[in-house]
Amino acid sequence: MFKLIKNNGISYYQIESFQKTGLVDHCFTTRQGGVSVGEYESMNLRMNCDDKRENILKNYEIICNEINVDYKKLVFSNQVHEDKIYIADKTDCGNGIVFENKLKSADALITAESGVPLITFYADCVSVFLLDTEKKVIALAHSGWKGTVKNISAKTVEKMREQFECNEIIAAIGPSIGECCFEVGDDVAEIFSELNEGVVRKYGEKYHVNLQKTIENQLICAGIKQENIIVANICTCCNSDLLFSHRKTGGKRGSLAAIMQIK
Repeated sequence: MFKLIKNNGISYYQIESFQKTGLVDHCFTTRQGGVSVGEYESMNLRMNCDDKRENILKNYEIICNEINVDYKKLVFSNQVHEDKIYIADKTDCGNGIVFENKLKSADALITAESGVPLITFYADCVSVFLLDTEKKVIALAHSGWKGTVKNISAKTVEKMREQFECNEIIAAIGPSIGECCFEVGDDVAEIFSELNEGVVRKYGEKYHVNLQKTIENQLICAGIKQENIIVANICTCCNSDLLFSHRKTGGKRGSLAAIMQIK
């Protein structure tokens, strides 16, 4: 279950099954509790926009202090809706926030080192949290519809197994645009129909895709037990007062983030 936490004027989600392990600090942010204004109100974590940099950095400081993460150690990547996976270590701390982002393309990040906080960004795409409770390895995958078609979540699981022999993985699929709001054209609907049965529905004359369900199915196919997968079933578009949604605002928005580190 994704539980909404409200504390010190900040709202964010935590995953109960992850929290119970005692192994990680983590959250999925909302748009509440920061200092940005206008279309970025208020917890905007989007760097490449015309929000004031000092406001964005203050937002990072606020949310990271709340979850016991040093925001100056965050590991950023450039998300380009592909399936490239990067394994981060302590030498990457500060990448993209303290020094120039050296990762030109990576939609999933993995680390086996403590104190290396990973971060990925969202405003309708799907966040996927992965944690191996035995090997103490974590990953975050950014899965938009293109990344979902490329099976990035399952590929991240496979990389965790290849590199760290992970076999006790729990997963959580975060808030994203839901089937209710993710209207697609005939071409995209056909791709998803071929990819996975039961994830495309027709509402009137329009097709809608269930990204969260598609990713759940992909994780199951990758060998993660269904009982070890949490699905948020929270739509960013329907809840745009709490969560940034690209589709709802026509792109005039800030960014949410998934943040996680090994303690």
